[in-house]
Amino acid sequence: MKRKRVWRIVSVALIVVWAVVIFSFSAQPDTESSEISGHVSYRIVKMWNQVFGWKHSGPELEQMAQKIEYPVRKAAHMSEYAVLALLIFQALTAFDRKKNRGCMALGITAAYAATDEFHQLFVPGRAGRVTDVLIDSAGAFLALLAIHIILYYHKSEIRNRKR
Repeated sequence: MKRKRVWRIVSVALIVVWAVVIFSFSAQPDTESSEISGHVSYRIVKMWNQVFGWKHSGPELEQMAQKIEYPVRKAAHMSEYAVLALLIFQALTAFDRKKNRGCMALGITAAYAATDEFHQLFVPGRAGRVTDVLIDSAGAFLALLAIHIILYYHKSEIRNRKR
């Protein structure tokens, strides 16, 4: 019983920590946020350049990085909310909420995404967008779909072993 209580506390603490991480990224003004995503995009393009043996120079790499910056930024949003959804899913499991936990996790994650976009209305250069809520929620949905598929096949594997 004590172990279960500790796991519940840890599950909720992980959600709070991750929500604070998301909030802190959203609190960055657009210049800081663009600088980070631009740097990540450049590193990705530079790595591709090395892996595929391309002979692109600095200005070409910069141009390529600018082209992928938007998808990289949106993929980061999806990933942040995918992790949040999985943490919420796990916490619901820790609290013995096995029924509808995927839907509940998606709903809670989407609600947090909406409040996060509202928060961005007050950050210099940022804007709260419904499309970003949908992108964040899509990341959560895909993560929950993946875990649902994994659990489905795991359960069917267990059933097959019992036969």
